[in-house]
Order: sequence, then structure tokens, then C-alpha cells
Amino acid sequence: MTERIIIVGGGVAGLAAACDLARAGKPVTILERGADVGGKMRRVAVGGRSLDAGPTVLTMRWVFDELFADAGASFEAAVTLQRADLLARHAWPDGSRLDLFADAARSADAIADFAGPDAAAGFHRFCKYAQAIYEEVEGPFIRGPRPSMGSIVAARGLGVFKALKTIDSWRTMWRALGDFFPDPRLRQLFGRYATYCGSSPFEAPATLNLIAHVEKDGVYMAQGGMFRVAQALRELADKLGVEVRCSTPVEALVARGGRVVGVDLADGEHVEGAAVIANCGLGPLVRGALGPVGAGLRRSPPDRSLSAVTWCTTARVSGFPLAFHNVFFSDDYPAEFVELQAGPPQDPTVYLCAQDRDGFQPPGDVERVFLLVNAPATGDTAGWPERISQARAATFARLAQAGVEITVEDEVCCGPAEFEALFPQTGGALYGPPTHGWRASLERPGSRTKRPGLYLAGGGAHPGAGVPMAALSGRLAAAAVLEDLQ
Repeated sequence: MTERIIIVGGGVAGLAAACDLARAGKPVTILERGADVGGKMRRVAVGGRSLDAGPTVLTMRWVFDELFADAGASFEAAVTLQRADLLARHAWPDGSRLDLFADAARSADAIADFAGPDAAAGFHRFCKYAQAIYEEVEGPFIRGPRPSMGSIVAARGLGVFKALKTIDSWRTMWRALGDFFPDPRLRQLFGRYATYCGSSPFEAPATLNLIAHVEKDGVYMAQGGMFRVAQALRELADKLGVEVRCSTPVEALVARGGRVVGVDLADGEHVEGAAVIANCGLGPLVRGALGPVGAGLRRSPPDRSLSAVTWCTTARVSGFPLAFHNVFFSDDYPAEFVELQAGPPQDPTVYLCAQDRDGFQPPGDVERVFLLVNAPATGDTAGWPERISQARAATFARLAQAGVEITVEDEVCCGPAEFEALFPQTGGALYGPPTHGWRASLERPGSRTKRPGLYLAGGGAHPGAGVPMAALSGRLAAAAVLEDLQ
């Protein structure tokens, strides 16, 4: 019987799992349908230049420091990082602006100038609150295997009630933010963090307010863009002896006697494996992305997170002092999320990443600009060309209203339909299932499935969406495989 471990998908989770398995002495093969590794951490060529078309910064750096160190390497030596001083520049339709900084004291001073001393005091209280949530969940919800209510009670004992109060999962994010920020603009700013995992602040548990602490704890830009992180993971995997096969789509999982024992490729080749890690999450499997074996894992697929419409551009920009990260808010945030249930909103919040303003080199007259607005994950339905046209008009109208004068020279657009083509059976969802409701973290699937030999990794698995979380999911999947194959 072969000892080879097959990983379907060369995203961050798959690469992280491969590194851990290979350093443990297992032969590993990554099968990636795309032309390169990285998954959603991808790059796009526009006007002869390369842009990050997914994540643009790195948080929770310790995840990668530990991953590389465990493999006898150095993440710091592999990727040149620069810690961001200015986290983001925010603008509202009334003309107001607010910068947030890595230094909480500077942010508090800026908030005091923006909304008064009471708002600054609320920010200080919010920082302590967000830190307490993070410290409570780091062990059971981030580093460890998927918890259950029973495991939490067992671990905390009589302290479980205090722990549950601290993580604040019974309130929505939006409601909890009202305790700290009477100013609706500040609620809008911090509520937007729910979209980092494809969720709505009006449905997400207040636990997600921990994201604010994660940002304050360190946001890093990578020289060469975030795709350089994916390249560094690939280089580490190569050194450890991992076989990486790109442009190799998997047609179906193969099971014998109830156990998954390999995969069939689209070209007819069969690859045998002692275990298979699916770096795509549960939803695509249940929808048949890898054949009937995966489709039988659950009666119905989980809900989908948000998708997006993005434009990777080279452009001339003036009229607004762009930072690396910029957010241009809509006038009515609740209405925006109501509209997102059907299509791109008429008045969207726009994220703009000026990728040449990362501090590694000064921007030229023509710079790389990445634009993103949220959209529903309905890329497997009709009507998207017209919606994309409407979304573009609304996006550039929002920028113009904020004083951004942008002349696009080249652009590549990607909407839910294109994301569905890149990541089949997702509808274009970019974050796995949404984090909605108090049980969301408990209901997210763990590494093991009910099919022996089949494991899950990626943003759709525990501990959730985002670059560092995906890497952790890969490490958890690798640990489960090694434990089960002993």
C-alpha cells in the first residue's frame, strides 16, 4: 500500500499541509488545477505588470514564522516584510476621513479629532474588549482542532460561563459595536471587518471583533506582493521533496470499501494515496466538485460567503491622497447588505489598494490599483455581464464622489462568474461558509470527514477564512493525517 499523501489544491492550506507532511517523512503530491500554486493568493498581469488579485497584506505573522521554523527554515529570510504604520485610510460621503494606525494611541488621537473625546475613550475600551476575545479563542478556536461545546466545557470547567461571556458570540457584531461607538461612521468602519471572512456585520457574531486586535497586532506588506508568500511556501515544499503538479485538474475522489484511496485526474490517470486532503472546503465537495464520493459527505451544502467584483488596473490617480489601503464607504451600510442578497449594491463600499504605495518603492505616474466591491456568491447563475457593468459604474461613481480622479489605462475584471470558473462549485464565494450566528465556529467542519482517508483544509474548514487561518487549517489537516496513519 502506498504511503503517498495526495493534496488536491495548491493554495496556502495545501502548501502548509504538504510542508508538515513532508518534514515528517511522508511522500506528498500536490495536484493543482491552475497554472501555478497560491489559490486565492493569486497574481494577475495587467499592462505588463503583476498585481495581487487576492489578499494584499499578511496578519498573524507568527503562523508562518512557526511553519518555516518547524521545517528548519526562516520565513524572515524567505520573504521581505514591512510592517504597516498606517493600517488604512477611510473616507465617507460627507467628506470626512479617518486614518487608523498600528499605534493605538495615534488611532485614538485621530478618532478624537474625527468624532470627539468620547469616541476615543470608546476606542480604548474596544481595543481591550477585542484583545480579550482574541486571547480567549486563540487556543481552542484558532490553534487547536475544531472545538465542540462539550470540549469547551471540559477545558474551562466552571470558567466556561466567563469564557462564553468574553467571546460575546450571542450578540451580532453590529450590536456590540454600538456599545463603543455611537458615531455610525465608526460602527461602519469596524463592522466592515466582518467582510474579511465574507460575512455581514449584521449577522456575524460579535466574536469577530477580534479581527481589530489582529490588525493592531501587526499588518505586514510583502516585497513582491503577497504572491511572494505563496512562492516562498512552494520553494519550502520543493526543498522538502514535495511533488507539485500544476495544470492537473482532479476529476473525482476514489473510494474502496468506504475509504478514500486516491483520485482520478481529468486526463484519465489514477493517483493512489494513503490519504487525500481536499483544499477546497466542504461546500464544493458536497456540490460534486470532486465527484460522488465527496457529494455524499452531507445532505445539503453549507451556505456561501460573499463573493466580490474586482478590477486589477494600471491607472493614473490624482485628487485624493491615497494610502496603500483605502476604504470609501457607502452612505447607508444596512441598505448595502440588504442589496447584497440579490446582487452588487447600487451604492457600494469600495476597497482600493494602491499597490505601489507599499513603501518598497515610490509610485510612478501610472500605478497599480486594485479595486474590490462585495457581491453575492451567485456566479453559477446567469446575468452577470450586465451586473458587472452596473457594479463598475457604481464603483467609479463612489470614487469620483470622494474626489478620486482615476484614469484607467489597462484593467482585468473578475466577478462571481469568473471566481466560479477558478474555484468550481463555489458560486464565486471567496471565504467558504459565512460566519453567521453564535454557533458558526462550532459548525465549521474540522480536518476529518466521515469518509476515512479524506481530510479537509482551506478557508471552508476550521479555523476559518483568511491567509493565516488557511495555513493553520492545512497544518491541522496534516496533523490529523499523521495521527491516523500511525
